[in-house]
Amino acid sequence: MVHFAQMTDEERFNRLEKRAAEIRKMLLGVLLMAKDVWKDRLCLKEEGREIIGAMEKAEESFTKGSQPDRLKRLEHALDVIHERVKSIFDLMSYISKAKGNN
Repeated sequence: MVHFAQMTDEERFNRLEKRAAEIRKMLLGVLLMAKDVWKDRLCLKEEGREIIGAMEKAEESFTKGSQPDRLKRLEHALDVIHERVKSIFDLMSYISKAKGNN
């Protein structure tokens, strides 16, 4: 395997693009599992229902694979990753607060 520093810019960009796609897909899996585990509890309060809505919106986020500009394609993939991570973070914050209130 070639060390990252020895790769051409094209090879480095391809590697980054693939890594972003892998992360995006894994985050979708985490999001789906978290929603499945916590959905019943989240439905009990308005704040929880808002979190479910944000999670569902993040699930529906997709990348524009047909975008010819590779940099814009990578930027959009990172936007999707950001949205999914934020919804997971909001869920974990909600769970943490709710656990403290019990």
